[in-house]
Amino acid sequence: MRIKSCRSKQRKNVYFAPAGRLHNIAIEHLPSSDSTFIAEQINFYRLSSTRQLVMIKDKSHIKEAVLYGGLKYDADTTALVVENKKYTDIPRDLNIQHTFYPDSLNLRDGAKYLPATKIEAEQIKQALENTRLQPALYMDLRGTEESFKALSGKNISMLHIATHGFYWTETEARQTKDLDFLMMGDNNQSRYVEDKALTRSGLLLSGANIALKGNPLPEGLEDGILTAKELAGLDLRGLDLVVLSACQTGLGEITGDGVFGLQRGFKKAGANTLLMSLWKVNDNATQLLMTQFYKNLLAGKSKFESLREAQKYVRDYEVEIETTPDKRWQSEARQKEKQSKKPMPKEFKKIKKYKDPFYWAAFILLDAID
Repeated sequence: MRIKSCRSKQRKNVYFAPAGRLHNIAIEHLPSSDSTFIAEQINFYRLSSTRQLVMIKDKSHIKEAVLYGGLKYDADTTALVVENKKYTDIPRDLNIQHTFYPDSLNLRDGAKYLPATKIEAEQIKQALENTRLQPALYMDLRGTEESFKALSGKNISMLHIATHGFYWTETEARQTKDLDFLMMGDNNQSRYVEDKALTRSGLLLSGANIALKGNPLPEGLEDGILTAKELAGLDLRGLDLVVLSACQTGLGEITGDGVFGLQRGFKKAGANTLLMSLWKVNDNATQLLMTQFYKNLLAGKSKFESLREAQKYVRDYEVEIETTPDKRWQSEARQKEKQSKKPMPKEFKKIKKYKDPFYWAAFILLDAID
């Protein structure tokens, strides 16, 4: 699908609140008829509701920032118990322990350690510190579900989470062994459609593999699987920007009232703007995009401009690769090597490795009117 080119001296703004399956399409990044992208000509603002246009908002500034990245999903339960002793009086989940099967999860590269998320979080932390901010960084075993729930009621303005994200459709939850509890049947107190849908999307935090591998958890210890339903019960009012650097964090069950997934959970908790993804994302391309996004943001650009320019940065990012000569050239080169007794110099060329929209168009902003 291509949109007719709309070239003009002044950029036009289009504000839209998607409905139905349009929630799952990166409308902002559709190609135009002149072989460019429509976002290069028109500013597309995705909204949870067009009511956002008449809401008075103060100019946003990052004051208190919290970062999650480089999380260890495999952890010793004793170490987790010690780590979580510092958190008290936090909202607890349903305390249901079940056996999960990693192959059934729709995750970012499976439930494995993501090394690029550590680099990503550290680079963002450094960028924030260069502006004299003191962000809190939760890494390794520190990024537990308990640590996240302890943020409820705290005065934070920016939250960055680089981890695995997941979303199960209702069919997947019904058909997959040991996921039927996610349907939360009529005998459960949470029997409403929204509650059921919000349990099928979430984020993995430190120690999540204990539950994912079917191992028992000590009493009182969270399972490290933070669902959108749990998010919705937190108090995150004052949180201006949430960045979900994970797979499919923009997905959820589509209803007449919007998308019931992570975005719904964060919005119900009180968050303002969300940066999230619509499909499985490449770890390295995401690291590049996120680091550049924050550089732009901290340089004083709006959230919208920061993402647009970060996506262009990834699209134009060049890497050097060794060229592969044809067979005839290879044969001639081998002859010359034998004659000169010296190896032929290697030849390289630069390519735009991430120019395909697959690498950068997954990320969308919701309610980024600033």
